[in-house]
Amino acid sequence: MILVMSAFSGLENLIEDIFSNFDAPITITAKEGTFLSDASIDYTSLKQIEGISEVGKVIEHDVWLNYGDQNTVATLKGVEPQFVKTLQTDSILYTGKFILEKDSNSFLVVGVGVRGELLFPIDLNQPVILSLKAPIVGKRLSTHKENAFNEADIQVSGTFSSNAELDKKYVFTSFKFAQELFELQDGCSAIELQLSPNTNVQEVKTKLVSLLPHCNIQTREDKNAIVYKTNASEKWATYLILVFILIIASFNILASLTLLIIEKKQDIFVLYSMGATKKMIRNIFVFEGIFINFIGALVGTILGVIITLLQQNIGLVRMEGAIVEYYPMDLNASAVFGIFITAFTVGSTFCILVVPQLLKRFSRTQTA
Repeated sequence: MILVMSAFSGLENLIEDIFSNFDAPITITAKEGTFLSDASIDYTSLKQIEGISEVGKVIEHDVWLNYGDQNTVATLKGVEPQFVKTLQTDSILYTGKFILEKDSNSFLVVGVGVRGELLFPIDLNQPVILSLKAPIVGKRLSTHKENAFNEADIQVSGTFSSNAELDKKYVFTSFKFAQELFELQDGCSAIELQLSPNTNVQEVKTKLVSLLPHCNIQTREDKNAIVYKTNASEKWATYLILVFILIIASFNILASLTLLIIEKKQDIFVLYSMGATKKMIRNIFVFEGIFINFIGALVGTILGVIITLLQQNIGLVRMEGAIVEYYPMDLNASAVFGIFITAFTVGSTFCILVVPQLLKRFSRTQTA
């Protein structure tokens, strides 16, 4: 149980790390339309909310990319300089450098999945220039036809790798370049908020809902609700299945106690002859069963903790073709304690219920 629950917690943390590179703790978007206007947001009040450390505007929209004879569609994410500071670029950078703006020039950082579609050189020793075509905000294709798009060339500064889905979806650039490409001079598609350590996300969200009733306020978990809920559901379903297996395994205690009572039948008669009551005899075997269960739960807990720590620090089981080399594990002290209590409670309850029935059967057999 400790190994399985630690594995689920490890996967949950891995998912959190993956999405933390692309989704801020809290994101503000428009309830109506695609873009937020600057006039609709009180940035002063927003920055004064306790727990918010950074406020960054984002422009995110699909673009058409071309390199030579190859082309593909990806989501361009234009971000402000402070966004890069919050991004764990060292952990996701694949080749090149994670530079979006330098000396008034904008650059592009491309997912390795997008690079695989465009087939440009991966070593980036020579400048790689991509052509981008993007729809102009507010211009309909049916009315303006080819004039509804802007085109621009931009140099690739690096490639990143996070997971297969995001690597094929995103390319990053500066907020300034995205503004010019989409001709969006006022506003953005979203506002991303970074929080101070130990800040309660739900409390900040509640304050934002009151401050910005015309906006959608989403936490990281809200944006990826299906992923988080699926992992949580699988975790608790697996826990219940393991508890059921534990109940079945507790029948081994029945066999042990049965043999123990048969083996100690002479001692039982001696105790009866010395004035021991049925309750006293019953308590002896109940406590012995509880003690056996306690030792089993303790040894299992220690083994589970040791194996989990070995997997965390050394790596025993590999994940072939995954984004991490070894299967992620996360040992949680409260979870370990809860599992120990569950195992001990199930086994002890089984002893309390079963021992009186065994002694009754033993008494009947001796009487017969």
